[in-house]
Amino acid sequence: MNTTSDVLTREQYVPIIFWVVVLAVPIALIMVVYLVAIGWGTDLIWETLPGTLFPGLDRRIYTILVATLGGLLVGVVMRFLGHAGHKTLQQELTEEGRVEYRGTLGLLVGAIVGLSSGASLGPEGPLAHMGGGIATWLAERRKYPVESKRVLSLSGIASVFGGYIGTPIGGAFLSIEFTGLLRFPLYGNLIAGTLAGLVGFLIIQTVSNYSLAGLYHFPDPGLQPIYHLYAVGLGLVGVLHAFAFKYVSGATKRLAAPLQKWPVLKTMIGGFVFGLIGAFLPLTLFSGESELEEIIEHSAEIGLAMLLVLSVVKLFTLSVCLQTGFPGGFIFPILFSAGALGAAINLALPIIPLTVAMLCVMAGVGGALMRLPFSIVMLLSLLTAPDFAPFLIVSALTGFLIATFVQAGNARSTYQEAAAKGRS
Repeated sequence: MNTTSDVLTREQYVPIIFWVVVLAVPIALIMVVYLVAIGWGTDLIWETLPGTLFPGLDRRIYTILVATLGGLLVGVVMRFLGHAGHKTLQQELTEEGRVEYRGTLGLLVGAIVGLSSGASLGPEGPLAHMGGGIATWLAERRKYPVESKRVLSLSGIASVFGGYIGTPIGGAFLSIEFTGLLRFPLYGNLIAGTLAGLVGFLIIQTVSNYSLAGLYHFPDPGLQPIYHLYAVGLGLVGVLHAFAFKYVSGATKRLAAPLQKWPVLKTMIGGFVFGLIGAFLPLTLFSGESELEEIIEHSAEIGLAMLLVLSVVKLFTLSVCLQTGFPGGFIFPILFSAGALGAAINLALPIIPLTVAMLCVMAGVGGALMRLPFSIVMLLSLLTAPDFAPFLIVSALTGFLIATFVQAGNARSTYQEAAAKGRS
């Protein structure tokens, strides 16, 4: 085996691989508990309690109260279980080869409370910090140098992503793209990350029935050459969506800035805002993972205008949650926003099949706004069907390549900056 970089030798790399596999087991088990807790909390808050304790309460009022109280609790959790961290995940890994593990419990508990309360966030952000943080803790106990510590920390992140999205190689790619560590030795990180992702995947499959495979059922439009031309145009739409996020997120950040001195009040106000919106637009609540199925099945009934509203408002509620200190991720909320926009394009231009319009906009946004071109193709292929991969690749790379030359929004950077502030 060749050396993985100019610094890491074979003798250094082999022990890391051993610890990668060993660590992936407890990391994956913690992930299972975390995901189960979110599901249990969501069912309790939105199904059990309304029917037993508040049967006559207006659903809209209940939504606002739950989201506001959830924001208050998230603020308290982050205030007492968080930590002072001002570097982004990318900065930590690039400069120090580590992920800060102090405050990990606060991130996980805060995310469980926030996501169960309907926050427009996904679960993957705290999972990344948890996996990387546990790996860093071990690396520092063993006094590994920066380069070894970075590989192990990144593998901790890959172990949760491999289990979460259900593909080991996809988890390895997502860990690299999610953290922005594109300039470090790719092959060595991919080997370690894929092994970690494989263990995470096997643990998830063994102890739970959680799976994203085949989550969405799109009609098969057949693979026609014209779809690849559509994919280029829809990839450009992804770039425009990235600009929309840039302005929405920037405005939200400015509005939330005066609240920075009062972190508990900040999350409480954030909860009230997304709860108020969710009371009248219920599809904007939660990560969008399940809500996207509603778009796929009922886009015509929802209508062109409402789809456009949902697309923009979802960007706003995501930004509110990020900028007011809620821990969580951005992948599924943005996929929901992009999917709603793609469905609207299908209604406006029926010549573009719904499947092509939605998936290509989602892939284009994944490349342009999330800056995860390879990961998003793997994820969407897993969520739908591998047969759609050719036009997904075209759209994702179109969005990504153009976004590198223009000042479009970058959700990955926005998330990391907001997470660094929110952890304190």
